[in-house]
Amino acid sequence: MTNLAGSRKAFEVTIEKLVYGGMGLGRHAGKVVFVPFSVPGDRLRVRAIEEKKTFIRAGITQIVKSGKGRVAPVCPYFEKCGGCHLQQLDYLHQVDAKRQILEESLHHRFPETHELPVTMRACPQPMGYRSRARVQLRGAGEKATVGFYRYRSHAVEDIENCPLFRPSLNEALSSLRQFKLKVDLDISPQEMDLACSQEEDTWATARIGVQSGEGVTPLFGKRKTEDVILKRKVGSYIYSVTASVFFQANDFLISELAALVRELSANQGQDAALDLFSGVGLFSLPLARQFTKVIAVENSAAASRLCAANASAAGFRNIESVCADAASWMKSGEADSNRFDLIVLDPPRSGASADVMEQIRKQAPPVILYISCDPQTLVRDLACIAPRDYRIDFVQGLDMFPQTYHFETVIRLVRN
Repeated sequence: MTNLAGSRKAFEVTIEKLVYGGMGLGRHAGKVVFVPFSVPGDRLRVRAIEEKKTFIRAGITQIVKSGKGRVAPVCPYFEKCGGCHLQQLDYLHQVDAKRQILEESLHHRFPETHELPVTMRACPQPMGYRSRARVQLRGAGEKATVGFYRYRSHAVEDIENCPLFRPSLNEALSSLRQFKLKVDLDISPQEMDLACSQEEDTWATARIGVQSGEGVTPLFGKRKTEDVILKRKVGSYIYSVTASVFFQANDFLISELAALVRELSANQGQDAALDLFSGVGLFSLPLARQFTKVIAVENSAAASRLCAANASAAGFRNIESVCADAASWMKSGEADSNRFDLIVLDPPRSGASADVMEQIRKQAPPVILYISCDPQTLVRDLACIAPRDYRIDFVQGLDMFPQTYHFETVIRLVRN
């Protein structure tokens, strides 16, 4: 139960470190204090927003002394918009803070990883890197609001331009705003996915929860067709994607991510590979060069169709695209007719689940590559198979989401 007795009184706290979620951590009166928009080394006057038995969540009332790396945010919406959490911190300090978070997460649950180097690869362009986003639409006409949820709220902050967006994605945001202001009279709450291809200088949108017979409903796009396909080049491959299917959002690290998975897969056998949560085939295509057979399992019908189309366009006939829930497909016994030299999984932020990890354990491939965008669900899933059945022998973080607390992690596990 929240207790705000005495919370009107400000107190002083020194921030020790950043924690996953983007808040700084300090201590006061025997309790942990979480302070958003703070940086390590900050000495702050804060006021409690929420107080519980073991922790306090507080807001800054005064920066008494700035910590190392504190900078002025570049975005006028920062602290109101909930999309960014770390613009108050110099980018190189952001990268190091994320590396420490990843290292602590692994060391706490898997002490054996103390012997492994844990690094975080920085993004070469920490602003203007996003080629995908989900925006919120409220109202219509002059009362229309187009933007993102406010920090820790379901109210929507109106955003005219996002400094994290690629130019074509900001063009999509601007066009969407004009549509809501001048054309669309629908006042019901809506969500819209935006995606762009800077290579083609084009963009598309898809309304969440509304799908055509083909599974995709773009609302706008420079190419006003029924199904707007965006071409994305990653390494030596061209991928067809749409606004409604998942694809990595960082234009400047996606090739490095794909290359890293390819490198870690090298010399791991040549028979068969299983790509779970395969999306449109980002990893399936490179894997098909090494393995005789690649099975790509994806529960989105639209993404699965695009995976098959991308494989065909690249000239691969050894990729089998399966539209199915990963756990259900593995439990069905469909996977049992294959001996996989490698299993790759890239689940959503919610993780792979204990069911999927147990089925992977039963398959007992020599090597597993787990690509994760959430260290908490990553550690939870790895604990299902490590260190009993597998040992972690490689860790690499990639800062795919500068200015936010999110990052990507690639883990390789080798069977004991």
